[in-house]
Amino acid sequence: MRGFLKDYVLPYWKHILVLAVFIVVQVFLQLQVLSETHAILNSGVMNQDMEFIQGAAVRMIAFTVVYGLAIVVVSYLSAYISASVTCDVRSDLFRKIMSFSQKDFSRFGGSTLMTRLTADTTRIQIFMLNSLRQALLVPVVVVAIIIATAMINMLLCGVLVLAFAVTITMMVYKSRQSMPMFNEVQVELDSLNTLIKEKAEGARTIRAFGRQEYETERFADLNEEYRTDSTAAALKICYLTPIALIIMNLAVLVIYYLGSLELQQRLVSISDLIIFFQYVTYFISCLGIVPFIVTTLPKTVVSTARLEEVLYSETTVVNDPKDTEAEDDGCAVRFEDVSFAYSGAKDAVSGIDIEIRRGTTTAIIGPTGSGKSTVVQMVPRLFDPTGGRVLFEGRDVRDMDVTMLRDRVSYASQHTMVLEDSVYANVAMGSDITREQAEEACRLTRFSEVLEQMPDGLDTRMARGGMNVSGGQKQRLSLARAICKDADVYIFDDCFSALDAKTEAAVRGNIRERLRGKTIIMVAQKIATIRDADNIVVMDKGRIVQQGTHEELLATCGVYQEIYATQSYAKEGR
Repeated sequence: MRGFLKDYVLPYWKHILVLAVFIVVQVFLQLQVLSETHAILNSGVMNQDMEFIQGAAVRMIAFTVVYGLAIVVVSYLSAYISASVTCDVRSDLFRKIMSFSQKDFSRFGGSTLMTRLTADTTRIQIFMLNSLRQALLVPVVVVAIIIATAMINMLLCGVLVLAFAVTITMMVYKSRQSMPMFNEVQVELDSLNTLIKEKAEGARTIRAFGRQEYETERFADLNEEYRTDSTAAALKICYLTPIALIIMNLAVLVIYYLGSLELQQRLVSISDLIIFFQYVTYFISCLGIVPFIVTTLPKTVVSTARLEEVLYSETTVVNDPKDTEAEDDGCAVRFEDVSFAYSGAKDAVSGIDIEIRRGTTTAIIGPTGSGKSTVVQMVPRLFDPTGGRVLFEGRDVRDMDVTMLRDRVSYASQHTMVLEDSVYANVAMGSDITREQAEEACRLTRFSEVLEQMPDGLDTRMARGGMNVSGGQKQRLSLARAICKDADVYIFDDCFSALDAKTEAAVRGNIRERLRGKTIIMVAQKIATIRDADNIVVMDKGRIVQQGTHEELLATCGVYQEIYATQSYAKEGR
């Protein structure tokens, strides 16, 4: 938590200092009002001096007005600081998530990242808002009241201090005990969110298999477990507030009793006793926020730790550009004995050696799970190799600036992403392409056929996840986005799979003409998609089986022959 305070709270130390000054002013003015009450009793009432009473009343009104203004300033500053800190945390958290490789993202999971980005940051904001506005007030009030009451009567002041010390000690002890329970509750909330996300996205599949009742029961069981553990965690600290009130009220009774005895013995005056009771009342009213702070502190500490886990995590793709000399060998991309493994697993791919010449088309084909996508994703550094190196224009990609590298690569993923925005925004992806360029890209990928059926053309708003178009139409939109970008290398990662043969042939022909002279890397399952490539790389079980042209592989590569046969091309002759 120290790192969080240093990086996100400490930058606002000037605001916090001003806030603390106004809190001190606020307490000082409140004590001045009480002091005027004491003066009225001693000098005004006792001497029946109405002029003094009127003067004291005017001063009390002035103090109260300034006191109210101080409260306004404190409220504003606490809201500003808490909102600013939370804004900074969300921005850095989002930026960190955007820098994650697929490996990093898988380590946390989408649902837990969403929970941390929303629920955990909101919890911190609420805690800071109340802490800055009220919790900072408590130590100032405690010190001021102890000094003020000690000047009146040391015995009664000792009772007050003892009760306060017992209350705070009990709260801190129980608060620490509850932290592991709240941590477990947050983990269960992550699991609950993951389940909700999975079932919402797979609702059609669940209905198709008639598993609604089964999935409802699964959700109910997990939801019930979360409810039980949340209740148990809350029960651990829910009695702190009433116990604190009991202790402080017992202290008040003791103070009343001892005060009456000292009054009988003329050890204290009636006016001193009255003002002492007023100090105690103000003291207890300010302590009302302490149970709230203490009961919410364990949850906030857990949320902060969860945020720090993401914010200060080490990414597998580190942007550390180096000024290295390029090896000019005519290759746009070259893989040299590349291997990659996920954490704690054996190599997903190994021994990858591929030379991709400038201006050529290289295709990668192989059975499902052979590592095709893993290989191409290492070019724009969505993954970094765990062994060997990937060269881009003669330079190790790890020595290049990530942003500059990705600016030179256009990537169409097999998992099509559709933004909940206009068609134009989906094609442009934040770049400065013109609407005419977007329309041309849609025409080349045959997405223009879909645009003709949309009410507002390029301005039509896409549904979340592209729910208002089919899978093949989403792929055509993704292809339009890829070819619209002016890049040196174009990667098409199995993004023709949902297109029918006629549409695919037309789209591939248009793309080939559009990208003539560009370097293309294509991953595919169908031989028809890649048979015209300059070089075809056949992969199986994470390794390269053979490379060559379609005719060469058809004559010599057994894996390629099997793929060819299963796709019924053997009937056409070789």
